[in-house]
Amino acid sequence: MSWTLETPNGESLDVNAWNWRPTLELLEKSGTLDADTTELLHDNIDVELTGEQAQRIAIFLETYLANIPAGGRVLLDGSNTTEPDSFEFHRDDLDRNYSATVVWLTCFRDFCRTATDGFTAG
Repeated sequence: MSWTLETPNGESLDVNAWNWRPTLELLEKSGTLDADTTELLHDNIDVELTGEQAQRIAIFLETYLANIPAGGRVLLDGSNTTEPDSFEFHRDDLDRNYSATVVWLTCFRDFCRTATDGFTAG
């Protein structure tokens, strides 16, 4: 499953569920987005975020990423690791399959920074 994030002027960014779920958990736990919004963003439906929300995400990620080493990942529970992803499917603990990479979070931050008129996720 994947989502496409798209600004009104046509800029887009694709993300898979493996990166998206922990990203949403991080944004909710930090208070950057409210629970209702993140719940909608978990579904593969079109959800519009405002320019203000996009800028809040960018500002939060700017600060957050400063504390994660290059090559790091944010796990679904919000913890960080520098252990490389084995890409093994963990049937016994499904949460272990999800992690947001620093590379993805950096791309998302940059996308949000330029999304001054907001974006649609779906």
